[in-house]
Amino acid sequence: MKKKLMIVSCFAAAMLMASCAGTETSTTSADTTSQGGASSIPDDQKITITYKSVTGKNLQPYLDNYISTFNEAYPQYKVVSEIYSGSYNQLESDTISGFAAGNYPDLVQAYPDHVADYIAKGKAVKLDDYINSTDSEIGLSAYDKTDYITNFMNEGNDYQTEGYYSVPNSKSTELMFWNKDVLNGLVLPGVNGGKALGQSYFDNLTWEELFDVFCPAIISYNDTLAADKKILKTDQAYHSIFAYDSDDNLFITLAEQYGYGYTSVDKSTGKGSADFVNDDMKGVMKTFHKAAQNGYIISKGSAGGNYTNTYFTKQNTLFSVGSTGGVKYQYDSANPIDVGVARIPHAANKDAKVILQGPSICILDHNDSERTKGAWLFWKWMTNKSNSLNWALNSGYMGIRNSCYESSDYQTSNDETEFDTKTLDRLMARSNTYTQNILDETFTSPVFVGSSACRTAVSGVMTFALTKSNDDDATWNAALDSSFNDAYTTAQKAIA
Repeated sequence: MKKKLMIVSCFAAAMLMASCAGTETSTTSADTTSQGGASSIPDDQKITITYKSVTGKNLQPYLDNYISTFNEAYPQYKVVSEIYSGSYNQLESDTISGFAAGNYPDLVQAYPDHVADYIAKGKAVKLDDYINSTDSEIGLSAYDKTDYITNFMNEGNDYQTEGYYSVPNSKSTELMFWNKDVLNGLVLPGVNGGKALGQSYFDNLTWEELFDVFCPAIISYNDTLAADKKILKTDQAYHSIFAYDSDDNLFITLAEQYGYGYTSVDKSTGKGSADFVNDDMKGVMKTFHKAAQNGYIISKGSAGGNYTNTYFTKQNTLFSVGSTGGVKYQYDSANPIDVGVARIPHAANKDAKVILQGPSICILDHNDSERTKGAWLFWKWMTNKSNSLNWALNSGYMGIRNSCYESSDYQTSNDETEFDTKTLDRLMARSNTYTQNILDETFTSPVFVGSSACRTAVSGVMTFALTKSNDDDATWNAALDSSFNDAYTTAQKAIA
Protein backbone atom coordinates (compact mmCIF):
# COMPACT_ATOMS: atom_id res chain seq x y z
CA MET A 1 0.00 0.00 0.00
CA LYS A 2 2.96 2.33 0.47
CA LYS A 3 3.30 3.13 -3.20
CA LYS A 4 -0.29 4.29 -3.62
CA LEU A 5 -0.15 6.39 -0.47
CA MET A 6 3.06 7.96 -1.69
CA ILE A 7 1.30 9.28 -4.78
CA VAL A 8 -1.57 10.80 -2.82
CA SER A 9 0.84 12.36 -0.32
CA CYS A 10 2.80 13.88 -3.15
CA PHE A 11 -0.36 15.62 -4.29
CA ALA A 12 -1.19 16.92 -0.84
CA ALA A 13 2.31 18.30 -0.36
CA ALA A 14 2.33 20.11 -3.68
CA MET A 15 -1.17 21.48 -4.11
CA LEU A 16 -0.08 24.18 -6.51
CA MET A 17 1.37 21.73 -8.99
CA ALA A 18 -0.74 20.67 -11.95
CA SER A 19 -0.19 17.11 -10.81
CA CYS A 20 2.18 15.11 -8.67
CA ALA A 21 3.03 13.19 -11.84
CA GLY A 22 5.51 15.93 -12.60
CA THR A 23 7.77 13.75 -14.69
CA GLU A 24 5.07 13.46 -17.34
CA THR A 25 5.34 16.16 -20.00
CA SER A 26 2.16 17.21 -21.73
CA THR A 27 2.02 18.14 -25.38
CA THR A 28 -0.76 20.69 -24.94
CA SER A 29 0.52 24.24 -24.77
CA ALA A 30 -1.13 25.04 -21.46
CA ASP A 31 0.57 22.13 -19.71
CA THR A 32 4.03 23.64 -19.57
CA THR A 33 3.76 27.28 -20.51
CA SER A 34 2.29 29.93 -18.22
CA GLN A 35 -0.07 32.30 -19.99
CA GLY A 36 0.88 35.25 -17.84
CA GLY A 37 1.78 34.01 -14.38
CA ALA A 38 0.10 35.38 -11.28
CA SER A 39 -2.87 37.48 -12.26
CA SER A 40 -2.98 41.23 -11.80
CA ILE A 41 -6.39 41.48 -13.46
CA PRO A 42 -9.15 42.38 -10.98
CA ASP A 43 -11.71 39.63 -10.52
CA ASP A 44 -14.55 41.80 -11.78
CA GLN A 45 -12.74 42.20 -15.09
CA LYS A 46 -12.11 38.48 -15.61
CA ILE A 47 -14.29 36.25 -17.75
CA THR A 48 -16.04 33.90 -15.34
CA ILE A 49 -16.38 30.27 -16.43
CA THR A 50 -18.68 28.07 -14.35
CA TYR A 51 -18.21 24.31 -14.18
CA LYS A 52 -21.11 22.39 -12.65
CA SER A 53 -20.54 18.78 -11.67
CA VAL A 54 -21.48 15.95 -9.33
CA THR A 55 -17.92 15.60 -8.04
CA GLY A 56 -17.76 13.69 -4.76
CA LYS A 57 -16.28 15.30 -1.68
CA ASN A 58 -13.21 13.07 -1.71
CA LEU A 59 -12.37 14.15 -5.27
CA GLN A 60 -13.03 17.86 -4.92
CA PRO A 61 -9.44 18.69 -3.82
CA TYR A 62 -8.14 17.36 -7.14
CA LEU A 63 -10.69 19.35 -9.12
CA ASP A 64 -9.92 22.46 -7.06
CA ASN A 65 -6.25 22.03 -7.93
CA TYR A 66 -6.96 21.87 -11.68
CA ILE A 67 -9.03 25.03 -11.34
CA SER A 68 -6.44 26.98 -9.35
CA THR A 69 -3.59 26.10 -11.70
CA PHE A 70 -5.74 26.95 -14.75
CA ASN A 71 -6.69 30.30 -13.25
CA GLU A 72 -3.03 31.02 -12.67
CA ALA A 73 -2.02 30.02 -16.19
CA TYR A 74 -4.91 31.89 -17.82
CA PRO A 75 -5.38 35.05 -15.72
CA GLN A 76 -8.03 36.47 -18.06
CA TYR A 77 -10.39 33.71 -16.92
CA LYS A 78 -11.84 32.76 -13.57
CA VAL A 79 -13.17 29.21 -13.39
CA VAL A 80 -15.68 28.65 -10.61
CA SER A 81 -16.73 25.16 -9.48
CA GLU A 82 -20.35 24.48 -8.57
CA ILE A 83 -20.81 21.09 -6.91
CA TYR A 84 -24.30 19.69 -7.41
CA SER A 85 -25.56 17.51 -4.59
CA GLY A 86 -28.28 15.69 -6.54
CA SER A 87 -28.20 13.00 -9.22
CA TYR A 88 -27.03 13.46 -12.81
CA ASN A 89 -30.66 13.36 -13.94
CA GLN A 90 -31.53 16.13 -11.49
CA LEU A 91 -28.52 18.12 -12.65
CA GLU A 92 -29.83 17.93 -16.21
CA SER A 93 -33.32 19.00 -15.13
CA ASP A 94 -31.99 21.98 -13.18
CA THR A 95 -29.71 22.99 -16.04
CA ILE A 96 -32.57 22.99 -18.55
CA SER A 97 -34.76 24.91 -16.11
CA GLY A 98 -32.15 27.67 -16.10
CA PHE A 99 -32.02 28.10 -19.88
CA ALA A 100 -34.91 30.59 -20.09
CA ALA A 101 -33.36 32.97 -17.55
CA GLY A 102 -29.78 32.45 -18.76
CA ASN A 103 -28.86 30.83 -15.45
CA TYR A 104 -26.83 27.81 -16.49
CA PRO A 105 -23.14 26.80 -16.42
CA ASP A 106 -20.53 27.02 -19.13
CA LEU A 107 -19.45 23.41 -18.66
CA VAL A 108 -21.61 20.67 -17.19
CA GLN A 109 -21.06 17.02 -16.42
CA ALA A 110 -23.55 15.02 -18.44
CA TYR A 111 -24.43 11.57 -19.64
CA PRO A 112 -25.02 11.24 -23.40
CA ASP A 113 -28.82 11.20 -23.02
CA HIS A 114 -28.60 14.58 -21.28
CA VAL A 115 -26.35 16.00 -23.99
CA ALA A 116 -28.96 14.97 -26.55
CA ASP A 117 -31.51 17.11 -24.74
CA TYR A 118 -29.09 20.07 -24.63
CA ILE A 119 -28.55 19.70 -28.38
CA ALA A 120 -32.30 19.62 -28.99
CA LYS A 121 -32.69 22.86 -27.03
CA GLY A 122 -29.94 24.54 -29.03
CA LYS A 123 -27.61 25.00 -26.07
CA ALA A 124 -24.82 22.46 -26.68
CA VAL A 125 -21.75 23.87 -28.40
CA LYS A 126 -20.52 21.97 -31.46
CA LEU A 127 -16.86 21.34 -30.72
CA ASP A 128 -15.41 20.32 -34.09
CA ASP A 129 -13.87 23.75 -34.80
CA TYR A 130 -12.16 23.73 -31.39
CA ILE A 131 -10.88 20.16 -31.74
CA ASN A 132 -9.48 20.83 -35.20
CA SER A 133 -8.36 24.43 -34.78
CA THR A 134 -4.94 25.23 -36.26
CA ASP A 135 -4.34 27.58 -33.33
CA SER A 136 -2.08 25.48 -31.08
CA GLU A 137 -3.56 27.07 -27.97
CA ILE A 138 -7.05 25.90 -28.90
CA GLY A 139 -6.84 22.84 -31.14
CA LEU A 140 -5.84 19.36 -30.14
CA SER A 141 -2.36 18.47 -31.30
CA ALA A 142 -1.73 15.44 -33.49
CA TYR A 143 -0.37 13.70 -30.41
CA ASP A 144 -3.43 14.53 -28.31
CA LYS A 145 -5.75 13.17 -31.00
CA THR A 146 -4.01 9.81 -30.76
CA ASP A 147 -3.57 9.95 -26.99
CA TYR A 148 -7.22 10.45 -26.06
CA ILE A 149 -8.75 6.98 -26.26
CA THR A 150 -10.59 6.74 -29.57
CA ASN A 151 -13.77 5.11 -28.27
CA PHE A 152 -14.06 7.72 -25.52
CA MET A 153 -13.76 10.58 -28.00
CA ASN A 154 -16.13 8.92 -30.47
CA GLU A 155 -18.88 8.89 -27.85
CA GLY A 156 -19.04 12.67 -28.27
CA ASN A 157 -19.83 12.25 -31.96
CA ASP A 158 -22.72 9.79 -31.65
CA TYR A 159 -25.69 12.12 -31.31
CA GLN A 160 -28.70 12.92 -33.46
CA THR A 161 -26.78 15.79 -35.08
CA GLU A 162 -23.46 15.50 -36.90
CA GLY A 163 -20.45 16.70 -34.96
CA TYR A 164 -18.85 16.53 -31.53
CA TYR A 165 -21.01 17.81 -28.70
CA SER A 166 -19.25 16.31 -25.68
CA VAL A 167 -15.76 15.30 -24.62
CA PRO A 168 -14.62 12.64 -22.13
CA ASN A 169 -14.39 13.25 -18.42
CA SER A 170 -14.87 10.39 -15.95
CA LYS A 171 -15.32 7.16 -17.86
CA SER A 172 -16.06 3.67 -16.65
CA THR A 173 -17.20 0.35 -18.02
CA GLU A 174 -18.30 -3.02 -16.65
CA LEU A 175 -16.19 -5.95 -15.48
CA MET A 176 -17.00 -9.44 -14.29
CA PHE A 177 -15.82 -10.02 -10.72
CA TRP A 178 -15.41 -13.67 -9.73
CA ASN A 179 -14.72 -15.53 -6.52
CA LYS A 180 -11.15 -16.79 -6.87
CA ASP A 181 -11.28 -18.51 -3.48
CA VAL A 182 -13.93 -20.88 -4.79
CA LEU A 183 -13.31 -21.07 -8.52
CA ASN A 184 -9.60 -20.69 -9.21
CA GLY A 185 -8.06 -24.11 -9.80
CA LEU A 186 -11.41 -25.93 -9.61
CA VAL A 187 -11.75 -28.90 -11.97
CA LEU A 188 -15.25 -29.65 -13.25
CA PRO A 189 -16.07 -32.62 -15.49
CA GLY A 190 -16.86 -31.47 -19.02
CA VAL A 191 -15.70 -27.89 -18.40
CA ASN A 192 -12.56 -26.30 -19.91
CA GLY A 193 -11.47 -29.61 -21.36
CA GLY A 194 -11.14 -31.04 -17.87
CA LYS A 195 -8.42 -28.52 -17.01
CA ALA A 196 -8.40 -26.36 -13.89
CA LEU A 197 -10.42 -23.17 -14.11
CA GLY A 198 -8.50 -19.93 -14.09
CA GLN A 199 -8.08 -16.47 -15.59
CA SER A 200 -7.96 -17.59 -19.22
CA TYR A 201 -11.21 -19.51 -18.95
CA PHE A 202 -13.13 -16.65 -17.38
CA ASP A 203 -11.61 -14.06 -19.72
CA ASN A 204 -13.18 -15.91 -22.65
CA LEU A 205 -16.49 -16.95 -21.15
CA THR A 206 -19.53 -16.83 -23.45
CA TRP A 207 -23.16 -16.74 -22.41
CA GLU A 208 -23.62 -20.10 -24.13
CA GLU A 209 -20.75 -21.66 -22.17
CA LEU A 210 -21.99 -20.08 -18.95
CA PHE A 211 -25.58 -21.29 -19.18
CA ASP A 212 -25.18 -24.57 -21.09
CA VAL A 213 -21.94 -25.93 -19.62
CA PHE A 214 -20.54 -24.11 -16.60
CA CYS A 215 -23.67 -23.52 -14.52
CA PRO A 216 -25.04 -27.08 -14.80
CA ALA A 217 -21.59 -28.44 -13.92
CA ILE A 218 -21.31 -26.17 -10.88
CA ILE A 219 -24.71 -27.25 -9.60
CA SER A 220 -23.85 -30.91 -10.07
CA TYR A 221 -20.55 -30.42 -8.27
CA ASN A 222 -22.21 -28.51 -5.44
CA ASP A 223 -24.70 -31.36 -4.96
CA THR A 224 -21.81 -33.72 -4.14
CA LEU A 225 -20.52 -31.52 -1.31
CA ALA A 226 -21.35 -31.85 2.36
CA ALA A 227 -23.76 -29.25 3.75
CA ASP A 228 -20.97 -27.27 5.42
CA LYS A 229 -18.83 -27.32 2.26
CA LYS A 230 -21.35 -26.01 -0.27
CA ILE A 231 -19.98 -23.37 -2.63
CA LEU A 232 -23.42 -22.07 -3.61
CA LYS A 233 -24.70 -20.34 -0.49
CA THR A 234 -28.41 -19.73 -0.08
CA ASP A 235 -28.61 -17.85 3.20
CA GLN A 236 -29.96 -14.63 1.63
CA ALA A 237 -33.34 -14.02 0.01
CA TYR A 238 -31.73 -13.87 -3.44
CA HIS A 239 -28.95 -16.14 -4.65
CA SER A 240 -27.66 -17.56 -7.90
CA ILE A 241 -24.45 -18.46 -9.69
CA PHE A 242 -24.18 -15.23 -11.68
CA ALA A 243 -25.32 -11.68 -10.93
CA TYR A 244 -25.57 -8.66 -13.25
CA ASP A 245 -26.12 -5.34 -11.58
CA SER A 246 -27.73 -3.22 -14.29
CA ASP A 247 -30.81 -4.55 -16.08
CA ASP A 248 -30.72 -1.84 -18.76
CA ASN A 249 -27.01 -2.30 -19.43
CA LEU A 250 -27.51 -6.05 -19.75
CA PHE A 251 -30.28 -5.71 -22.35
CA ILE A 252 -28.38 -3.06 -24.34
CA THR A 253 -25.14 -5.05 -24.18
CA LEU A 254 -26.83 -8.24 -25.36
CA ALA A 255 -28.38 -6.38 -28.30
CA GLU A 256 -24.94 -5.02 -29.21
CA GLN A 257 -23.10 -8.31 -28.71
CA TYR A 258 -25.52 -10.31 -30.82
CA GLY A 259 -26.20 -7.54 -33.33
CA TYR A 260 -29.95 -7.79 -32.92
CA GLY A 261 -30.85 -4.11 -32.65
CA TYR A 262 -31.58 -1.70 -29.85
CA THR A 263 -31.82 1.87 -31.15
CA SER A 264 -30.65 3.85 -34.14
CA VAL A 265 -30.76 7.44 -35.35
CA ASP A 266 -31.16 9.07 -38.73
CA LYS A 267 -28.62 11.88 -38.60
CA SER A 268 -30.11 13.59 -41.63
CA THR A 269 -33.30 14.23 -39.64
CA GLY A 270 -32.10 13.75 -36.05
CA LYS A 271 -34.94 11.28 -35.53
CA GLY A 272 -34.31 8.35 -33.25
CA SER A 273 -35.75 4.89 -33.60
CA ALA A 274 -36.55 2.16 -31.06
CA ASP A 275 -35.45 -1.06 -32.76
CA PHE A 276 -35.52 -3.49 -29.84
CA VAL A 277 -38.84 -5.20 -30.59
CA ASN A 278 -37.71 -8.09 -32.76
CA ASP A 279 -37.88 -11.87 -32.62
CA ASP A 280 -34.14 -12.20 -32.06
CA MET A 281 -34.17 -10.13 -28.87
CA LYS A 282 -37.27 -11.97 -27.71
CA GLY A 283 -35.31 -15.19 -28.20
CA VAL A 284 -32.46 -13.87 -26.07
CA MET A 285 -34.91 -12.89 -23.32
CA LYS A 286 -36.35 -16.43 -23.38
CA THR A 287 -32.86 -17.87 -22.97
CA PHE A 288 -32.15 -15.61 -20.01
CA HIS A 289 -35.52 -16.36 -18.46
CA LYS A 290 -34.75 -20.07 -18.57
CA ALA A 291 -31.36 -19.37 -16.99
CA ALA A 292 -33.05 -17.39 -14.21
CA GLN A 293 -35.56 -20.18 -13.65
CA ASN A 294 -32.65 -22.60 -13.22
CA GLY A 295 -31.01 -20.37 -10.62
CA TYR A 296 -28.17 -19.33 -12.90
CA ILE A 297 -28.60 -15.53 -12.95
CA ILE A 298 -30.14 -12.62 -11.07
CA SER A 299 -30.03 -8.85 -11.59
CA LYS A 300 -30.70 -5.81 -9.49
CA GLY A 301 -34.21 -5.59 -10.88
CA SER A 302 -35.03 -9.24 -10.27
CA ALA A 303 -33.35 -9.34 -6.85
CA GLY A 304 -35.52 -6.94 -4.92
CA GLY A 305 -33.83 -3.78 -6.21
CA ASN A 306 -30.64 -4.45 -4.28
CA TYR A 307 -27.25 -4.01 -5.92
CA THR A 308 -26.05 -7.51 -6.67
CA ASN A 309 -22.65 -6.99 -5.05
CA THR A 310 -24.67 -7.36 -1.83
CA TYR A 311 -25.02 -11.05 -2.66
CA PHE A 312 -21.55 -11.49 -4.18
CA THR A 313 -19.65 -10.24 -1.15
CA LYS A 314 -21.64 -12.61 1.05
CA GLN A 315 -20.87 -15.44 -1.41
CA ASN A 316 -24.49 -15.99 -2.41
CA THR A 317 -23.31 -15.56 -6.00
CA LEU A 318 -20.00 -16.59 -7.53
CA PHE A 319 -19.91 -13.75 -10.08
CA SER A 320 -20.92 -10.10 -10.10
CA VAL A 321 -20.93 -7.79 -13.11
CA GLY A 322 -20.67 -4.16 -12.07
CA SER A 323 -19.18 -0.80 -12.95
CA THR A 324 -15.47 -0.14 -12.76
CA GLY A 325 -16.49 3.09 -11.04
CA GLY A 326 -17.82 1.06 -8.12
CA VAL A 327 -15.14 -1.59 -7.69
CA LYS A 328 -14.97 -0.98 -3.95
CA TYR A 329 -18.49 -2.35 -3.57
CA GLN A 330 -17.36 -5.77 -4.81
CA TYR A 331 -15.31 -6.14 -1.63
CA ASP A 332 -16.40 -6.45 2.00
CA SER A 333 -13.71 -6.16 4.67
CA ALA A 334 -16.00 -8.02 7.07
CA ASN A 335 -16.04 -11.00 4.71
CA PRO A 336 -12.84 -10.73 2.63
CA ILE A 337 -12.44 -12.91 -0.45
CA ASP A 338 -9.91 -12.97 -3.26
CA VAL A 339 -11.83 -11.25 -6.07
CA GLY A 340 -10.79 -11.98 -9.62
CA VAL A 341 -11.43 -9.62 -12.54
CA ALA A 342 -12.36 -10.58 -16.11
CA ARG A 343 -14.28 -9.26 -19.11
CA ILE A 344 -18.01 -9.83 -19.07
CA PRO A 345 -19.35 -12.84 -21.00
CA HIS A 346 -19.87 -12.31 -24.71
CA ALA A 347 -21.91 -13.89 -27.49
CA ALA A 348 -20.40 -17.05 -28.95
CA ASN A 349 -18.53 -16.48 -32.21
CA LYS A 350 -18.95 -12.72 -31.88
CA ASP A 351 -16.58 -9.94 -30.89
CA ALA A 352 -16.47 -9.06 -27.22
CA LYS A 353 -18.42 -5.89 -26.42
CA VAL A 354 -18.82 -3.99 -23.15
CA ILE A 355 -20.77 -0.80 -22.50
CA LEU A 356 -19.04 2.56 -21.98
CA GLN A 357 -20.32 4.55 -19.00
CA GLY A 358 -19.53 7.60 -16.93
CA PRO A 359 -20.16 11.32 -17.44
CA SER A 360 -18.68 13.45 -20.17
CA ILE A 361 -18.36 17.24 -20.41
CA CYS A 362 -20.77 19.34 -22.45
CA ILE A 363 -20.02 23.00 -23.13
CA LEU A 364 -23.15 25.15 -23.15
CA ASP A 365 -23.62 28.16 -25.39
CA HIS A 366 -23.98 31.66 -23.86
CA ASN A 367 -23.56 33.49 -27.19
CA ASP A 368 -20.17 34.65 -25.96
CA SER A 369 -17.20 33.34 -27.90
CA GLU A 370 -14.71 34.22 -25.16
CA ARG A 371 -16.69 32.26 -22.56
CA THR A 372 -16.89 29.30 -24.91
CA LYS A 373 -13.16 29.50 -25.61
CA GLY A 374 -12.39 29.66 -21.89
CA ALA A 375 -14.63 26.68 -21.18
CA TRP A 376 -12.90 24.67 -23.91
CA LEU A 377 -9.44 25.61 -22.65
CA PHE A 378 -10.42 24.53 -19.16
CA TRP A 379 -11.51 21.09 -20.41
CA LYS A 380 -8.16 20.81 -22.20
CA TRP A 381 -6.41 21.75 -18.96
CA MET A 382 -8.39 19.30 -16.83
CA THR A 383 -7.56 16.49 -19.21
CA ASN A 384 -4.02 17.35 -20.21
CA LYS A 385 -1.50 14.56 -19.90
CA SER A 386 -0.47 15.18 -16.31
CA ASN A 387 -3.92 16.01 -14.94
CA SER A 388 -5.49 13.01 -16.67
CA LEU A 389 -2.92 10.78 -15.02
CA ASN A 390 -3.54 12.42 -11.65
CA TRP A 391 -7.30 11.87 -12.01
CA ALA A 392 -6.85 8.24 -13.09
CA LEU A 393 -4.58 7.57 -10.12
CA ASN A 394 -6.92 9.05 -7.55
CA SER A 395 -10.51 8.99 -8.80
CA GLY A 396 -11.19 5.32 -9.47
CA TYR A 397 -12.27 6.17 -13.02
CA MET A 398 -10.52 4.90 -16.12
CA GLY A 399 -7.72 6.91 -17.66
CA ILE A 400 -9.05 8.71 -20.73
CA ARG A 401 -5.63 8.88 -22.40
CA ASN A 402 -3.46 6.02 -23.60
CA SER A 403 -0.51 7.67 -21.90
CA CYS A 404 -2.16 7.16 -18.50
CA TYR A 405 -1.72 3.42 -18.84
CA GLU A 406 1.81 3.77 -20.21
CA SER A 407 2.92 5.90 -17.26
CA SER A 408 5.36 4.28 -14.84
CA ASP A 409 3.47 5.96 -11.98
CA TYR A 410 0.23 4.31 -13.07
CA GLN A 411 1.87 0.93 -13.54
CA THR A 412 3.63 1.11 -10.17
CA SER A 413 0.50 2.25 -8.36
CA ASN A 414 -1.47 -0.63 -9.87
CA ASP A 415 1.01 -3.43 -9.33
CA GLU A 416 -1.24 -5.85 -7.47
CA THR A 417 1.72 -7.80 -6.09
CA GLU A 418 2.48 -4.80 -3.87
CA PHE A 419 -0.75 -5.37 -1.92
CA ASP A 420 -1.89 -8.14 0.36
CA THR A 421 -4.31 -10.73 -0.99
CA LYS A 422 -7.98 -10.38 -0.08
CA THR A 423 -7.70 -6.61 0.25
CA LEU A 424 -9.51 -3.78 -1.50
CA ASP A 425 -6.17 -2.29 -2.58
CA ARG A 426 -5.29 -5.43 -4.49
CA LEU A 427 -8.73 -5.57 -6.09
CA MET A 428 -8.51 -1.91 -7.14
CA ALA A 429 -5.06 -2.45 -8.65
CA ARG A 430 -6.25 -5.59 -10.41
CA SER A 431 -9.29 -3.79 -11.84
CA ASN A 432 -7.35 -0.72 -12.98
CA THR A 433 -4.81 -2.91 -14.73
CA TYR A 434 -7.42 -5.09 -16.40
CA THR A 435 -9.39 -2.25 -17.97
CA GLN A 436 -6.51 -1.72 -20.40
CA ASN A 437 -7.44 -5.04 -22.01
CA ILE A 438 -10.94 -3.94 -22.99
CA LEU A 439 -10.60 -0.29 -24.02
CA ASP A 440 -11.14 -1.20 -27.69
CA GLU A 441 -14.15 -3.37 -26.81
CA THR A 442 -16.24 -0.56 -25.35
CA PHE A 443 -19.29 0.65 -27.25
CA THR A 444 -21.91 3.36 -27.02
CA SER A 445 -25.45 3.48 -28.37
CA PRO A 446 -26.78 6.31 -30.55
CA VAL A 447 -28.22 9.12 -28.46
CA PHE A 448 -31.25 11.24 -29.32
CA VAL A 449 -34.28 12.82 -27.72
CA GLY A 450 -36.09 9.84 -26.22
CA SER A 451 -33.08 7.53 -25.96
CA SER A 452 -33.20 7.80 -22.18
CA ALA A 453 -36.79 6.53 -22.26
CA CYS A 454 -35.65 3.62 -24.45
CA ARG A 455 -33.08 2.67 -21.82
CA THR A 456 -35.66 2.75 -19.04
CA ALA A 457 -38.13 0.76 -21.14
CA VAL A 458 -35.77 -2.11 -21.96
CA SER A 459 -34.66 -2.25 -18.34
CA GLY A 460 -38.20 -3.28 -17.50
CA VAL A 461 -38.15 -5.98 -20.18
CA MET A 462 -34.88 -7.39 -18.81
CA THR A 463 -36.20 -7.41 -15.25
CA PHE A 464 -39.33 -9.21 -16.43
CA ALA A 465 -37.24 -11.85 -18.20
CA LEU A 466 -35.07 -12.50 -15.15
CA THR A 467 -37.92 -12.69 -12.66
CA LYS A 468 -38.89 -16.26 -11.81
CA SER A 469 -42.40 -17.27 -12.83
CA ASN A 470 -44.74 -20.22 -12.38
CA ASP A 471 -46.51 -19.52 -15.68
CA ASP A 472 -46.50 -22.15 -18.42
CA ASP A 473 -44.45 -21.35 -21.51
CA ALA A 474 -47.37 -20.14 -23.63
CA THR A 475 -48.63 -17.79 -20.93
CA TRP A 476 -45.17 -16.45 -20.19
CA ASN A 477 -44.33 -15.94 -23.88
CA ALA A 478 -47.52 -13.92 -24.32
CA ALA A 479 -46.55 -11.83 -21.30
CA LEU A 480 -43.10 -11.27 -22.81
CA ASP A 481 -44.69 -9.99 -26.02
CA SER A 482 -46.79 -7.64 -23.93
CA SER A 483 -43.71 -6.43 -22.03
CA PHE A 484 -41.92 -5.64 -25.31
CA ASN A 485 -44.96 -3.86 -26.72
CA ASP A 486 -45.43 -1.76 -23.58
CA ALA A 487 -41.75 -0.83 -23.65
CA TYR A 488 -42.01 0.20 -27.30
CA THR A 489 -45.10 2.32 -26.67
CA THR A 490 -43.37 4.11 -23.80
CA ALA A 491 -40.26 4.73 -25.89
CA GLN A 492 -42.22 6.01 -28.89
CA LYS A 493 -44.04 8.59 -26.80
CA ALA A 494 -40.71 10.04 -25.68
CA ILE A 495 -39.21 9.93 -29.18
CA ALA A 496 -42.22 11.67 -30.72
